[in-house]
Amino acid sequence: MTRDAGQMPEELERAQHFAWEMESLYGDDLVSVVLYGSAARGEYRRGASDLNVMVLVRELSPAVLRRAGQHARDWVAQGNPTPLMLSHDEWLRSADVFAIEVADMRDAHHVLAGADPFAGITVNAADLRLQCEKELKGKQILLREQYLLFAGEPAELGGLLVRSFSTFLVLFRTVLRLSGEHGVRDAEEVVLKVAARAGFNPGPLLEVHRARAAGQPPRPTADSPLAVGYLDAVHRVVTYVDRLVREGGAQA
Repeated sequence: MTRDAGQMPEELERAQHFAWEMESLYGDDLVSVVLYGSAARGEYRRGASDLNVMVLVRELSPAVLRRAGQHARDWVAQGNPTPLMLSHDEWLRSADVFAIEVADMRDAHHVLAGADPFAGITVNAADLRLQCEKELKGKQILLREQYLLFAGEPAELGGLLVRSFSTFLVLFRTVLRLSGEHGVRDAEEVVLKVAARAGFNPGPLLEVHRARAAGQPPRPTADSPLAVGYLDAVHRVVTYVDRLVREGGAQA
């Protein structure tokens, strides 16, 4: 990529400049800088989405980490999440314990500097299935706990649904991978495909997604079709994954 970011979307331009800063800082010790998440999938929404950047270096000692301190602080001050920093060896050994994250990043990423770190990376179906089941059930429990606390507060309840949507969207994409569907990026398509498989009404999740994109969180009552339908959708996906695993249908 040439050092002319002028024709890029603003968010990609910012990420590209950060990558060039990492190149200047680390030189030959830099392996790659990768943009991942909603911006890499073409779903970035200003004010609602994050710019997620991963930086891989050959070795990551405390001294090497400190060298990027000011750049990281400046990046976060712009409203971005802290860069994910790993050594190359750590990255190569992460696909088993971070199967969901690696698979999601592999399917939607943009190399800003260095080599493509996903070349040769394999995600094991069993690792993906185990993490997906654990994460889904854990997030379902957390969702129910928060629903219990916010049941009488429509604004807080609406905020809960909006905040949790991105997490469930990642898990829903994982469910599709386990079902043999890879590379589905569009959020609404993900919801519709998982709804067809798990047997839930996609309407509440689509409504939350659109409210999130518009920056206007809903204010549902606890017994509204939106809130009840959202919880029911998560429950049905958990049940679907349980059944998928028992029937041996999981794929990578």
